[in-house]
Amino acid sequence: MSVDEDTTSKANLLDRIYASKKATEIANKAIIARYVEATNQNELDVLDELVYPDYVEHDPVPGQEPGLEGLKKAYTMFNTPFPDLKFVFDDVIAEGDMVFGRGIISGTHEGEFFGIPGAGKKVHWTGTRLFRLRDLKVVEGWVNIDMMGLMQQMGVVPTPPGPDPSTIPPGPHITGAPSTADENRALMERFIDEVWNKGNLDVAEEIFHPQHTSPSAPTLPPGAEGVKMIATMFRSAFPDYWMTIDHLVAEPDRVAARFSQGGTHQGDLFGIPPTGKTVKFTEMGILRVADGKIVESWYDVDMLGMMQQLGVGG
Repeated sequence: MSVDEDTTSKANLLDRIYASKKATEIANKAIIARYVEATNQNELDVLDELVYPDYVEHDPVPGQEPGLEGLKKAYTMFNTPFPDLKFVFDDVIAEGDMVFGRGIISGTHEGEFFGIPGAGKKVHWTGTRLFRLRDLKVVEGWVNIDMMGLMQQMGVVPTPPGPDPSTIPPGPHITGAPSTADENRALMERFIDEVWNKGNLDVAEEIFHPQHTSPSAPTLPPGAEGVKMIATMFRSAFPDYWMTIDHLVAEPDRVAARFSQGGTHQGDLFGIPPTGKTVKFTEMGILRVADGKIVESWYDVDMLGMMQQLGVGG
């Protein structure tokens, strides 16, 4: 990352911190920014000041021990194979005692990572973390990272056919008036209930801007068409598909959620014939809202976990 890019990322993060108006939420965002900086610098002892000793990790990596010490060892498991590992914030959203942080993770794969030998290759993937804080210290955490994309870059999992997503230019940056946190919360709930759970795909035409884009899925068509395409694919593969919102955090221009979802694999999915297996997996999503429409969205889905439950993907 260049100096200019790094400066821009820090400026954008500051802008996102002060998007909150309540002092506690601003402070919680700042705590998480310090947390991320400490992990980027591999200054894990700083976490002693920011995280409770009995911290609860709801999505531990394989072999992660409980509490703060287990959290620090989990970061070591990532930092050691990727000595230059960095998490660069793209967004941070807070409400009450919860903070979502989304960003780009990058590093050079120098050492063994879960049995995969280092190849000296620079890799990039995305991640979203959710934190619960109490009295300005982290007490609980959840995480979704794009392990599937990481494994594809390492050559462990085949890359699907089609255009390289990194070569697709970003869509237009759509601006507009903010809503309210309550309105955005209702928008997310309607999206999940109507489009994903009930299959009322026409609702997507009402709530998505015609030029909506998702940087997480740049190969999809813009607007509601792309949303309907991916929803149809999953609902066809899993006729009993379901999704629940486990946590929801909203600001005037954004809303973030942690989801659980699943179903029985009874139709083709990404070329995988029906297995009859029942899966359950998690996801975190963020919607940016302007003039009451969803104009941009980001998702981190446990696709690798889902594929492993289907018997593919390692």
